[in-house]
Amino acid sequence: MQKTGAGAGPAGTVLDEAQDLAAALAAVAGHPGPVEITIGGDRPVGPHMGSVVRRQAGERLRAAGAEPLLLRAPVAVDDDIPDEGVIAAVDDALDLCRGVGAGMLVLALGGVAHRGRQRQRLYSMLAALAEAASDRGVRLMVQNSTEVDEVGMLLALLDREHEQGTLDVSAPGTTSLAWDVSRSRAAGQSDDDAWAVVRRAASRAPVLVRGLRAEDDAELLRALPGYRECRALGSVITVLTADDRMIK
Repeated sequence: MQKTGAGAGPAGTVLDEAQDLAAALAAVAGHPGPVEITIGGDRPVGPHMGSVVRRQAGERLRAAGAEPLLLRAPVAVDDDIPDEGVIAAVDDALDLCRGVGAGMLVLALGGVAHRGRQRQRLYSMLAALAEAASDRGVRLMVQNSTEVDEVGMLLALLDREHEQGTLDVSAPGTTSLAWDVSRSRAAGQSDDDAWAVVRRAASRAPVLVRGLRAEDDAELLRALPGYRECRALGSVITVLTADDRMIK
């Protein structure tokens, strides 16, 4: 099991490299806890799987210790493809989540103003994806590209639309936040400022913390008020990335 501070929930693992299911099962068995798997044809979970194989893969991963099991969409919202392509790819990923029994899908933002997509256009795409996620019983975990505030603002807009009855989701918690620590740090945001946003988000639905190594996780456990307690309660789910795969 991944080492964590006393009283904190286990830190999990990011599996984003090309490998087969057997290798993934071995990795999970060595580090049981939360597991984030990137979807792909050369990955342990991908669109090449039939319905029976998907169900069996999910069962085997959970039996090895993957709890909870999260999938990562193979596209970012701002990938350099048409909007319809992004929506179709995420829609397929949501179907895959349902097939393997993964309750959460991680979806990265490419940047609110990046690659020609304006804020309203980005929000409209995210609203459509939130409705699709709700229809499949999957929580959409939206990951920051820079400061976490960019996701916080989008979630606030989605919550407002839900309250007004113009967003067809089962509950506001259908969407939540994935805090990529390496990206908020690279954008110049302090961990304390980022945590203030993340902790508020964790009060409405579980959040994911990623983009960090074991030593970074230990630092957050020491420094951030309430981080350890949120981990213990399960309102914060943490997955660790190997040193050589961290964003520089």
